[in-house]
Amino acid sequence: MQLRFIADRRTLFWALILFPALPALSYIEPELAPWLLPLSLYLAYCSGVLAHNHNHAPVFRQKRLNSLYSAWLSFFYGCPLFVWIPTHNRNHHRFLDGPGDATRTSDHAAEDSLWAALCYPTRSAIAQSPAIWRYARDARLRHPARFRQIVLETATVVCGHAAAAGLALSLYGLARGAVLYACALGIPALYAAWSMMFTNYLQHVGCDHASPDNHSRNFVSRWMNWLVFDAGYHTVHHEHAGTHWSAYPALHAARAARIAPHLIQGTILGHCLRRYLARRPTIGVEARVARGAGAQ
Repeated sequence: MQLRFIADRRTLFWALILFPALPALSYIEPELAPWLLPLSLYLAYCSGVLAHNHNHAPVFRQKRLNSLYSAWLSFFYGCPLFVWIPTHNRNHHRFLDGPGDATRTSDHAAEDSLWAALCYPTRSAIAQSPAIWRYARDARLRHPARFRQIVLETATVVCGHAAAAGLALSLYGLARGAVLYACALGIPALYAAWSMMFTNYLQHVGCDHASPDNHSRNFVSRWMNWLVFDAGYHTVHHEHAGTHWSAYPALHAARAARIAPHLIQGTILGHCLRRYLARRPTIGVEARVARGAGAQ
């Protein structure tokens, strides 16, 4: 089992140890499940980050291991990992929140607000669904190996969660079992994909998609980025999509002086509190600021 990057030792500790350990603890002691939900949501967010990272820079050297790892992550992410390819790789990275991007923030939010941010993941998911179906249909007709991977990941999500729900119900009855499954796996799985699209909104809303430096918002807190595998450095991710996440801090440091200061924030939570509770500028105002900074 050869890793392509040594930093992914930590990735595998999260994915292979922490991800299954928390639900297992809840199934052993179901009374703990509601209390563990905040930690479960954090790990669900990480499952989305690791799915995204694996999509761009596969963890293993062996193709078979990458295939199995994709299926493993799909279970905790609550969605087959193949969906990243048509929606993220081929669409978002190509059009970068500009015309043609199904996830374009300005198409789903005329004005930046807390309500717009909370609704964006659902609207974005609906807009992306045709590309997912086209990709799956094309794979079935023309790419048998790719379609087998789609089936594997989809079956892992559907059958895995059905089995987990059934086990919870059989062990603890309808009421306790439903609460157990919901807190241990169900809610976190739903939150994982939602949180990725919510983060995408924060990373691009109000930015200038045409600017080489100001197309993305960055969250640069060191402790936050340690917890989320450097997912906060978004400008350099778009410029170096195939680069391993562990290289992002150095790449961002070399690029930061060219990025408009208001597009470099500390933590995601701090940014949300300031923007949506302190009523910071709306999309149009911030976009004009970004364009002005990019022209300097």
